[in-house]
Amino acid sequence: MSFWQRVQDIDRRIIYVLLFVLVGYVLVKPIGLPIVVNKETQKAYDALDKIPARSILFCSADYGSSSMPELLPAQKAVLRHALGKNLRVIVGGMWPEAGAMTNIVWQEVSKDFPDKKYGVDFVNVGYKPGAAVLLERMISDAHQALQGIDFYGKNFSDLPLMSEFKTIKSAAMVFAFIAGDPGEKEWVKMVTDPLRMPLATATTAVAVPGQMPLVQSGQIVGILKGMGGAAEYELLVKSPGSAIAGMDALSATHILMVLFIILGNIGYLMTRKQTPQGKA
Repeated sequence: MSFWQRVQDIDRRIIYVLLFVLVGYVLVKPIGLPIVVNKETQKAYDALDKIPARSILFCSADYGSSSMPELLPAQKAVLRHALGKNLRVIVGGMWPEAGAMTNIVWQEVSKDFPDKKYGVDFVNVGYKPGAAVLLERMISDAHQALQGIDFYGKNFSDLPLMSEFKTIKSAAMVFAFIAGDPGEKEWVKMVTDPLRMPLATATTAVAVPGQMPLVQSGQIVGILKGMGGAAEYELLVKSPGSAIAGMDALSATHILMVLFIILGNIGYLMTRKQTPQGKA
């Protein structure tokens, strides 16, 4: 049997093993394939970057564990950017896992910012029910709307940062990490449009088309599109993480598949030439 005949008859299990080994290796040791920063990602970065130091950034973690691969790296990268700019960050969310997701982010990112203290530079208020009603109430009294306690059960009176956050108007910008509803529509309708407050978002790749009209109208100043957007933001803040590794793995997988397609087609042409005339 010739080489090209072996290529034609390759066991699919060999392909699965090669994919498994390749993806595992690239996730552990990213190879740094080129990433081009999308203009919407750059706009989100620039909007946050121009906020004056010591301003308050409000982040909304509106996603759950099923969207962690795309949105958790984005939230980490944005928090790194904000703390590096000496901004103070408050995170809440309209999804039940908001506090848990944010706790993971803070536990990891805070290790790189030992001078930043919980309650002074960062607060995780966790999940609060109400969706649009919650946001509307935050315009007049954030403490009452957020029930006066954080994710860990601490009273706002014990958190110095919260003494300066009386209403959502105290924030200079909103950055929302969104996997579905409730999400950007509530923020635009209830808060950012009426208050002329900049809103940037990070969302799952499948949800990007639904947000693009708001991006094109200027109601969302910038958007991180799925894992690719998170990887671009990691690149901008010079902190490679799981999103860049994930994009490396995805790109390497595509390269391997294209290689197999090319070899398969060459093999077909070569074995076809070798087939005796009169036989199929």
